[in-house]
Amino acid sequence: MIKRLTFIAWIALIGLVTSCDGDKGDVGPAGPAGPKGETGAPGKDGEPGKDGVGAKEIVATAVKSTNGGYTLGKANLTSADTAMISKSVVVLFIKSQGVWWSQPGIVRFPDNKWTNFTFVTLLRNLTLFVDIRPLTWSEQQEKAPERDFEAIRAVIIPAEKLRLNAEVDMNNYEEVVSAFGIKESDILEADVK
Repeated sequence: MIKRLTFIAWIALIGLVTSCDGDKGDVGPAGPAGPKGETGAPGKDGEPGKDGVGAKEIVATAVKSTNGGYTLGKANLTSADTAMISKSVVVLFIKSQGVWWSQPGIVRFPDNKWTNFTFVTLLRNLTLFVDIRPLTWSEQQEKAPERDFEAIRAVIIPAEKLRLNAEVDMNNYEEVVSAFGIKESDILEADVK
């Protein structure tokens, strides 16, 4: 009897194995959505990018004043530059006696002479003008004396970057250039005088 049962089990097993291989039916409809899972851990910080809206600088090398002041500027700016400048702060520095003097304020010249300057900016027709105007001076004369500037630097800082760097000493030229990462490619030679 065991032989007979073994034989029947063997035949059933062969029938079962061969009947599993057949055509598969269609996929049924999707079930309902399950509950929301837990939020995963934050990912790693990405590589620092270049936002293209960094500080720029307009420079003029040794120049002489006109009517005691000076107007420098940059013409033929791109529309991206003018859009950036329109939302920026201009910080001005005048170099005299090897020292950068932040403006508005007093600039000391040789022979204990000085001039107190202010400045205004104007952005018009893709040109930025920075007009430096004398307010008072050391000489006892009605007309502002002419001065020799070793250099003039107008640093243009996007307002957003200025807010993020509130601790920067805006009276220190070297600190401003360092804090805002001004590179050689960010320097524009003044071409309007």
